[in-house]
Amino acid sequence: MQATEAVANKSETVLGEKNKTNSKAEAETVVALSSLSEMTGFPVDFIKSELIVEGEELSMESLRKSMAGYLESTFKEVN
Repeated sequence: MQATEAVANKSETVLGEKNKTNSKAEAETVVALSSLSEMTGFPVDFIKSELIVEGEELSMESLRKSMAGYLESTFKEVN
């Protein structure tokens, strides 16, 4: 949860666009899967299997890519 709070506190909007410095820092933020598990209520092993990731931590950029892939594959299954 600390990673999410740190990212939320750093984000700023300038005329509808993110500050480039903060976007870079946000992309480099490391997210612990245990924190993601606590926030979502899903077990760590479930998150790993559904997002097809290994390890106990992910960069925010990797997490976004994994989640986007998961959502895309899920939408294809539903339609």
